[in-house]
Amino acid sequence: MTQMTICMIIFVLTLIGFAVGSKYISLATIALTGMLTMVFTGCLDAKTALGGFGNSSAILMACMFIVAAGLNRTQMINHISKSICRISKGSFRRVLAGYAVLIAVLTQFIPSAIVCFSIVIPMALAVCLEIKVNPSKMVFPLGLTAVASTLTLPLSAAISEVARIEGFFEAYDYMDYSITAMDITWAKWPVLAVVLILAIFVVPRFTPDYPDAGAGLPGDGRKEQEPLSPVREVIGYGTFMLVLVGMIFSSALNIPTWQIAMAGALIVVASGVLNKKEAIESMNLSMILLYVGALGIANGLSATGAADMIGKSLSNVVMGLNNNYLAGLLLFLVPFILTQFMLNLGVYSIFAPLYIMLCKSMGANPIGPVILCIIATQIAFFTPLATPVVPLMMGQGSYKMKDLIKMGIIPFVVVTVVCVGWIMTVFPIF
Repeated sequence: MTQMTICMIIFVLTLIGFAVGSKYISLATIALTGMLTMVFTGCLDAKTALGGFGNSSAILMACMFIVAAGLNRTQMINHISKSICRISKGSFRRVLAGYAVLIAVLTQFIPSAIVCFSIVIPMALAVCLEIKVNPSKMVFPLGLTAVASTLTLPLSAAISEVARIEGFFEAYDYMDYSITAMDITWAKWPVLAVVLILAIFVVPRFTPDYPDAGAGLPGDGRKEQEPLSPVREVIGYGTFMLVLVGMIFSSALNIPTWQIAMAGALIVVASGVLNKKEAIESMNLSMILLYVGALGIANGLSATGAADMIGKSLSNVVMGLNNNYLAGLLLFLVPFILTQFMLNLGVYSIFAPLYIMLCKSMGANPIGPVILCIIATQIAFFTPLATPVVPLMMGQGSYKMKDLIKMGIIPFVVVTVVCVGWIMTVFPIF
């Protein structure tokens, strides 16, 4: 049995593990197991595997999680929420619009839809109860906004994602193309626009009216904590803004983005905005280790030639279509469907590298396919397996599966048409 065959078997088993094993074993454990198996079988050398733990993209992501958690530790979210309540004047649509915009803004800074949704939803639903609107009318529109609006503006979350994608480009030795945060913004802004319109004006018409929704809500979006001192409040705000500006202008400053993020993370911890325990918990080590494992598997596929073989097989299908829009629709629907049965991060971690392989084999631009993969895995909201946001939505909104389908079919169709049509126009494959 050749190394390529062994590598392909490990890859397929890892994919199956993501699909059926994530209920019992974390995605990070599955990814790292796949990587280690490649080391044991000689598909991946140990030095390359270990190099993933020191990868600059992994360090950048971990540090940005700390910086974002430092901002969340301040009172900014509470201040914004109070302003929304004051401006809404009892109007459900105004409340919904205010919190939808708030979630859309938060997801640009905090690279986690579940975190942003968890912060906002208790405050939003408390207002719903105050204005005597059943919370089930509010939950899905805000959940839809959370899962679909991440990584749109060229801010910290998008910058961190660019670092991850660039790591995949480097792993597959396909440096003919480079992706920037502005590329993601240019590709995704129509999606954010239509999602906000749908969430505010269309989706509420299809939401059920369940009086028992939102039961047991906490009174605040965060754990009860002592407010920070005025000095630490300023440090929390200021550090976040300085890191953000530094990362946007990192090229002009000639400072790598991971160094800027690490400096910010150290300031947040050293100043006491976050204590040691909070900083460690905010790093989201599970996501970081998943990335390391996926990167190791990508390196193994590349080293054994399996990556080229997979890319050529997929390229035959895509080239056979001979149409950017049909190819884009295929590349969008495959991860979208799979994500209904697998956690979205797992699907993305597998298919983003696959799309890079595909484009390398054709000498094509991988930016459009990769962004299609990002969006397809984000907006998968028809089953609780797709993303952690969905089970939380079902719990707080008292939704059933049929409710998710009824509420989600129009957003899915509209986003698919807008996403594929726009991205395959501005970043065509052929």
